[in-house]
Amino acid sequence: MARIIVADAGPLIAFAGVGQLELLRILFGEVVIPQSVKDECLAKPGEDAALIKQAITQGWLAVQQRPAQPETLSPVLGPGESDAIRIGQEDPQNTLLIMDDRLARRYALKRGLPLIGTARLLDIAEQRGLLGSAEDCIQAMAERGYRISTGLLVRIRQHRKPVA
Repeated sequence: MARIIVADAGPLIAFAGVGQLELLRILFGEVVIPQSVKDECLAKPGEDAALIKQAITQGWLAVQQRPAQPETLSPVLGPGESDAIRIGQEDPQNTLLIMDDRLARRYALKRGLPLIGTARLLDIAEQRGLLGSAEDCIQAMAERGYRISTGLLVRIRQHRKPVA
C-alpha cells in the first residue's frame, strides 16, 4: 500500500461538503496536500472549508510547503492538480493520488502514477462498514454540485475486488 497519500482539492471539498472528510483520515491516517490545494479548498468560506481547515489544524491533513511553481504541468491542469502530481512524481511507487478530474487523471496515469477517485473510496468505506451507503453519499455530493454519478459506482462494483 502507498505510504504517501496526496489529495487534490475536488475530492476534499466533496467529502467535506457531505460531512465525510473524516473517512479519509480513517482510511489513510495522513493525507498530504500541496499549498495550492489548501488555498483552493479555503478560498470560499463555508462549512466544507471549515472542516478542511480543522483537519489541517489537527495535523492529519498535512500541507506540504513547496517552492512556488510558476506554471502548471499542462494547460489542462490547474495549480492544485499540477502540484499534487509533482508530489506524486517524487516517489511514484509509494504515492497514491486522490483525484477525480478526468484530464488530471489521464495526465497522472500516463506518468505511471497510481490514483483513486472519490467513488472508489466511498465504495471501500461502505465495504468496510464505515459508511451506510456510498450511493447516498454520491447523490448528496451531486446535489451540492460535485460532478459525480452513481453510474460510476455501479461500474466500479462490477469490477471490484473485495477489500479487507
